[in-house]
Amino acid sequence: MGRRFRYWAFLMLVLLAAFPVLAEEIQLKDGTKVTGKITGVKDDVFQVKTSYGEIQIPRAEIVSITFPENQPKSAEAPMREVDENLEGNRYINRTAKFRLTVPEGWVLLPELREIRKDVAAALASKDKSLVFMVTRETFDGSLNSFKALAEVQYSTIFGSYQKLSESDLQLDGRKGIRLVLKGTKKADSAMKALVIILPSEGRYTRLSFITVEPLFDEALPVVEKMAMSYISLPQ
Repeated sequence: MGRRFRYWAFLMLVLLAAFPVLAEEIQLKDGTKVTGKITGVKDDVFQVKTSYGEIQIPRAEIVSITFPENQPKSAEAPMREVDENLEGNRYINRTAKFRLTVPEGWVLLPELREIRKDVAAALASKDKSLVFMVTRETFDGSLNSFKALAEVQYSTIFGSYQKLSESDLQLDGRKGIRLVLKGTKKADSAMKALVIILPSEGRYTRLSFITVEPLFDEALPVVEKMAMSYISLPQ
């Protein structure tokens, strides 16, 4: 019972790190709550679409951002049908149309898709201590705006949030961003994550690897090799 609880608690933390960037409720320092969708970030000013029109909110005025529509769903929710296959080191997802080369011994983790509908793929090491996800998110803004919103999201979710590194990369014929992040969730152990963000015609693909901090550095070269094997399949 205790072991299963810790496992599901870990999965919940993983899912939080992969939340879509859609923001629903923004708490301001003066006590105001703004409900809307963040559409971009420019010079530390958030562009927010509300039912009353577009407004601008300086980052310095924001206390927190919550994502009520994007909370993890019950594990009882029905699992979506996905055409995917993991055979040896080769993973193919025909529904989301991409493939990966997976480390030896890794397994599918369909329970994450049961909880979150935006998870296109979820894989894990055999002991499930290392988790890798592919999520697809609709967003009309620039790559830098998406990255800025994702960082605000992570800093809201994790205490002691740190961005350890940021760099540009080329993957699947597209220019993306590579982030390495660190943070804690309440009394939990420190977590570290590798996040790669790729743009594609009004949509962003996020490749996320997250684990407890002591396991991260040793696993990073293997998991990064998997991430860099990401290739889109013909539509």
